[in-house]
This record gives sequence, structure tokens and C-alpha cells, in this order.
Amino acid sequence: MAKSTRRPQQLYSIVMWILSVIFAGFLIGLGGLVIKDLPRMDRTIMVEDFIDADKLQALRGEERQLENQLTPLRRASEDAFEAQTSARADYRSAKSNFDNWISTRTATESAATNPEVLRRTRELETLAARSRTSERLVADAQTALREREREVADIRSDIQTLRSEAQPQYRSAIRSRDLRVFGFRLMLTLPLLLAAAWMIAKKRGSAYWPLYRGFVLFSLFAFFVELVPYLPSYGGYVRYTVGIIAVAVAGYFLIKQMRKYLARKQLEEARSEAERRKSIDYETALKKIAAKTCPGCDRSIVTRDGVNTDYCVHCGIHLQRQCPSCDTRNVTFYRYCLCCGTENEELVKPNAVPPTPA
Repeated sequence: MAKSTRRPQQLYSIVMWILSVIFAGFLIGLGGLVIKDLPRMDRTIMVEDFIDADKLQALRGEERQLENQLTPLRRASEDAFEAQTSARADYRSAKSNFDNWISTRTATESAATNPEVLRRTRELETLAARSRTSERLVADAQTALREREREVADIRSDIQTLRSEAQPQYRSAIRSRDLRVFGFRLMLTLPLLLAAAWMIAKKRGSAYWPLYRGFVLFSLFAFFVELVPYLPSYGGYVRYTVGIIAVAVAGYFLIKQMRKYLARKQLEEARSEAERRKSIDYETALKKIAAKTCPGCDRSIVTRDGVNTDYCVHCGIHLQRQCPSCDTRNVTFYRYCLCCGTENEELVKPNAVPPTPA
């Protein structure tokens, strides 16, 4: 079945949605400027705000002084290690040359009295002494470096202790700040949500609903972007509790509205068919029939192969009939026969008012 809504009406509905979104965008921009220009309530809070400033400054001063001493000590250790490596290499080379020279000499003179042997031996001992001295320098440099590093570690441990002692006050201040920020944003957002709820309940049929709808979109943005992220957590207890309350409230109103709807439908089904047909909007009836839904009771239209679905099996409302002029089957809500154009005098509403576009 073709859509019953007129094309200009469809275009108008789309344009009104665009208008709603644009209007909401300008309201969001204005709200952002208002939030931005208000006094800041979410200032940055640091742990250092709750530590004795003089003591912390003294410890950090000592830490900087010790860190400044670490660089030359590291360089001295590196230089000593390089000197040790060089002295060991020189000794190993000289020792190897001496051993080779001893193994190849042909002199018969005693090694204990040979001047050349004595000279080479003294040179080798000098290199060995140099190697031992370099090892002591490396050990001394590394010892001094370790002492400074331990002192730095002790200072940092003291600073961390101060930070740990300040954590309870810091967390308490964070919670207080979050509550202030949330309360301030709630004070701005709650009136918007209440106004949006009132518009949804009272103004949905208004000719200016597209503007009201833009305000509703703005209030939803304010709720989910400007309020929800600032909801205090307290380990998740607050957020889950708020979620449970919100779902419970929404469920209560939805159930209440559904009960009202069912009660209204029950009363409508108790009325005569003529009265029910007069209460059904023309465009709404055609849309529901196109969706295989009864316009009288909103239940699915039951069909069976080979059987004409003239009536709703649930509420008994007349759905299809034959044109008295050409016998063409028509939906009973059609104003004119789709074949010969005969007016459906039984169904035409003389004072029908076109519905307000959504």
C-alpha cells in the first residue's frame, strides 16, 4: 500500500527535524558559553596541597643537590672502569710478551741475575700495580656512587611517605570538589530536564512542537554530557544507585502510561463501531493499515489465504468493503474508491482537520 502522507507534508516533517536539531545546536552552544563564563568550581587539586610545604621543599632541595652529585660520580665511575680496562689490557699484553721472550731466549745466564730479565720483570710489576690501583679506583667510585644513590632513594622514600600521609585529606577534598561540581551542574540541568518533561507531556500536539523538540534535545545533551560524567562514583555505589532509581522511575511511568493506554483501548472497544471510526484520524488509520495493524485496537490484522479480511478479528472494526458502484474492494477508510472515484459517504468526515506534522 502506498504511503498516505502527502509529499509536502513529508518534506515539512524533515525540515522541522532539521530545525529542531539546529535550534538544539544553538542552545548547546549558548549553554557551553554560560558554563564557561561561570566561576570555576572544579579547580585542580594535588596531593602536594596537603603536605607541609617547608618540609617538602627542604626534602626536594636535598634531592636536587644529591642528584647533581650523581652525574660527576657516574662519570668518575665510568672513567675509572675505562682506566681499569686499559691497565688490565696493558698488563696482559706485557705478560704475554714476557712469557714469549722467556720461552725463546737462548742465554745460559741465570734468570735471577740477567739484567734484561730483571728490567722486564720490573716493568711487568709496574703494570700489575697500575692494574690493581685502577681496580681500587673503580671500587671507590662505585662505592661513592652507591652511597649517593641510596641517599637519593632515602629522600624519595621520605617524600613518598609525606604523599601517603596526605592521601586521606586529598581524597576527601576530591570528593568534596566533585560533589560541589555535580551539585552546581545539577542546579543548572534539573530545571532543563523538568521543562523538557513538561514539554513532552503537554506540548507534543502543539504547532510549535519542532522548537519544543529542539529544547528537549538540548536538555538531553545537557544531561548526558554536562551532568552524568560529573556524577560522583564512591566505588560505583552512587552511580549504580542512581541508575536503579532512574530505571525504577522510568519503569513506573511507562507501566502507568501503558495501563492508561490499555484502559483507554478497552473503553474504545466498548463503543459502537461508528463512534470508534469517527475518533480515528484519517492519516493514522491509513498508516496503520499499511503496517498490517488494526487502526481500532492496534493489534496485528489476521489474514488467511483465500479469505477476504473485511473485519478485525479482535475488535470487529470494518476494514475492507466493495465499492457500491464498481464492486472494487477498498479499505473502508478510503475517502474515494481507488477504481471509480465514488465518494465513500459513510466514512467521509465533514469537519476533518489535517493532523499536525510530527
